[in-house]
Amino acid sequence: MLRACKIERHLSAAGLRFGIAAARYNADLADALLSNCLDTLAKAGADTRDIKILRVPGSFEVTAAAAELARSGKCDCVIALGLLLQGETPHAQHIGDAVANGLTDISIHFGVPTIFGIVTAKTLKQARVRCLGKKHNRGREAALTAIEMARLWKNQ
Repeated sequence: MLRACKIERHLSAAGLRFGIAAARYNADLADALLSNCLDTLAKAGADTRDIKILRVPGSFEVTAAAAELARSGKCDCVIALGLLLQGETPHAQHIGDAVANGLTDISIHFGVPTIFGIVTAKTLKQARVRCLGKKHNRGREAALTAIEMARLWKNQ
């Protein structure tokens, strides 16, 4: 069962710079993740000129794009977006583990918060809930987490 975590305070993205590494694989759901992320950043006051988007083939490639964004020194936070559906083999688990570890390494190495917005689902139905739903939308959640982390780093 999904449990949404409510963020009680208003988060402002005004003046923050974001990098988004977004997979294209499973395009309808991946595009929805990106769209919801961008919409949330805009509603929080982010300027579209302060958002750099790198689209890559799949979730595995998101890590390299996220590293490039963090390395640039032009992002207060990097958001990684993609979708992994579990199939009959452990392939999705291996990709998910590699991406999670890679994004953690990027945060530590470059000192830039890097947000794991990769949906990992067992079924297409679960993925739709997390990519298209209003209550548990991972694109929105990733954007809110990015704003909070960028503000935390800036206020150190």
